[in-house]
Amino acid sequence: MMRARRRPIPDRSDEPQQAPGHTLGLVGLLVELLLPVALCAALLLVLSRYTPYWDVRGGVGLLIFGVLLVVLSLVLSVRLDGWTLGRRRRRRPLLNGTGRRARQLKFLLGGVVVPVAALVAASRVQLPNHQTPLSMALQLRLSRHQASHEEQLGDAVLRASPPARLQGIRALQAIGSEGALEQLFRILREDPAALRDGNEAPALSAALASYGARAKPGLLTLLGDTDAASRQAAVAPPGDLFERHFAVAFQALEREAAGRPGQPATPAPEAQGRLQLAEEELKRSLEKLEAEARPSDPGTTRPSFVLHTFLHMDLKDDSELLRTARGIAADPGWSEAVRGQALLLVAKLGGKDDLDTLYGQLQSSSPALQARAMQAIAELQTKLNAH
Repeated sequence: MMRARRRPIPDRSDEPQQAPGHTLGLVGLLVELLLPVALCAALLLVLSRYTPYWDVRGGVGLLIFGVLLVVLSLVLSVRLDGWTLGRRRRRRPLLNGTGRRARQLKFLLGGVVVPVAALVAASRVQLPNHQTPLSMALQLRLSRHQASHEEQLGDAVLRASPPARLQGIRALQAIGSEGALEQLFRILREDPAALRDGNEAPALSAALASYGARAKPGLLTLLGDTDAASRQAAVAPPGDLFERHFAVAFQALEREAAGRPGQPATPAPEAQGRLQLAEEELKRSLEKLEAEARPSDPGTTRPSFVLHTFLHMDLKDDSELLRTARGIAADPGWSEAVRGQALLLVAKLGGKDDLDTLYGQLQSSSPALQARAMQAIAELQTKLNAH
């Protein structure tokens, strides 16, 4: 009987071996996409802590942070790919490939797309406590040192309900320190709803106006950061109806009530109290009208808020601010609401030479600009007559 011949077993020792469970490569791909961004973001947050002139919460500081994040993430992504390339060639994963195009796509994702998307999400997504992930990360970064009283108050304002926020803003106004001023600007940056609230926006404006020239650089920065589309769509802040039509009349009534002689039956404090109650009631009624007339997607109120704050500052001669007001008033790229407030600021800071500019706006086709020009002419002429 013949023996059956055995087939020779082929030698596959030289062929690359695939480890079971690792051929997909999804875990490795996610690690190489996310690890560079996480490490670079943590490094930049630490560096910004020791750089006093680098404010990550501001527009310029955030732009620098984003550029550095993309560059460092791209460099680290390339290095990490080089460290894992030999291992991936042996395992031949399906997703985290070793080909030229696959690696270039990974560099684009891990070095550009993921960092930009992460930064946008961290700075724009609003959490239930009116904070963003980036602002919370900055708080964690600062948690090693004892927070100042102003910082604690700013944190409390951002977490509080609307009525309590007003008290916190007034407290920051009363403190009057540079730290308190920084917290007021922080509220403006981190709580977008603040400028749309009929009570919080006037309180913030009054608080910033109380700091006078110290608040001017920050307010001018906010004004300069407004892009072209937002300039054209800018609207008046809440409370503008009262400021436009009734503020001057109430101020005149208050002065008259405070200086009325020969009225013993009606003491001045009592008359002023009644005037204040009437003013608050009128403001509430006008705020309801504004809320009903406001569109569902209104434009930004930040430029009008800034000019409104400048109007209430105790500034007499300021050539830089006057130059800015003149430029806005003459620029059709700004909305009518903003240009109208700029006319009032020209009247506040300008002189006789500005009357021609104000009278020129009486020929405008916009009724709103004409009304603002008339108001500005009256205020400037009253100021000139007093001198």
